[in-house]
Amino acid sequence: MAEDPRSARLRLLDATEEMLREVGMAGTGIKDVVARSGTPIGSLYHYFPDGKTQLVGESLQIHADKSRRLLGHFFDGKRTAAAALRLLFNTAADEFERAGAYKGCAVGAVALDLMPQDTVLREICRRTFDDWAALIAPRLPFSSERARHASAVTIVAALEGAFVIAKGAQSGDPFREVGEWLAATMPSARRRRR
Repeated sequence: MAEDPRSARLRLLDATEEMLREVGMAGTGIKDVVARSGTPIGSLYHYFPDGKTQLVGESLQIHADKSRRLLGHFFDGKRTAAAALRLLFNTAADEFERAGAYKGCAVGAVALDLMPQDTVLREICRRTFDDWAALIAPRLPFSSERARHASAVTIVAALEGAFVIAKGAQSGDPFREVGEWLAATMPSARRRRR
């Protein structure tokens, strides 16, 4: 029975996304992706003729889209901003620990590995961080658009920073601490009405 060619492509993308989360772009080698995916190396160049940049770019976009949907789940307007922050950061802590306390965010990991010539990947990272902030900002209880935007960027930066610190500590506690602090900075609805 012939292998489904689409499944080989998806396996390559999945393997790349996982490796980006574990070792960043610099540590994600073509041979390692092929070995992890269980596909022949010819499949990689068939589906990704532009090589590693194309493979990383598509994998990164998949990760960015998943992350955006996940953020949308937390900041869906059904809970206060403080509750959304606590839930987001506590869930991140739990998932980080459940996965072995070594996987980061693929977007953050790639952003740290970017070289000046990586314009396509840089644009994916920039757009992703901007999209996340734009999704969060309207759900924050600040009176000005500028304050909501600045706070949303701070939340995105805090989430990415928590991944870095948590990997160093091999613990989800940095997520929990940051999430609790950010939640405490949210003005309550009662204070806003005054």
